[in-house]
Amino acid sequence: MIVFVLQFRSQERAIKEASYQGLVARYNDLISTLVDKPELALSLFTAVGMPGEILKDATKDDAAVCSHLLLAYGIIEEAYVLHRKSCINEADWQQWAAFLDRLSKHPMFSTIHRMTVGTFDKDFEDYVYAKLPAS
Repeated sequence: MIVFVLQFRSQERAIKEASYQGLVARYNDLISTLVDKPELALSLFTAVGMPGEILKDATKDDAAVCSHLLLAYGIIEEAYVLHRKSCINEADWQQWAAFLDRLSKHPMFSTIHRMTVGTFDKDFEDYVYAKLPAS
């Protein structure tokens, strides 16, 4: 009976994880759409409160860059959470962290971070904040 209960719990965790991974995949699909259609990105960024000084002269290319950065931000957050759950080893995480270090130097990256505060894993957001270049 104990083996059955443990198997059931393990299966339940796997189902929950698969459900969440499906949700993350749909989020990434949404952001990919913004990459393909920058005019939608500009509308969305306006709706979510991207700072006006960034938007006033924003072009479709700027929107596409922001969308790519947002997509990368989300993917790196997934890697961060998987590392925290011990699904990614330290050496592999360091490669993701190095990618984040490079992305964080992009002029629009801190705007993406500010724009999305509260929508990503809190520990990840704190980790990213510590990586941002001093203003």
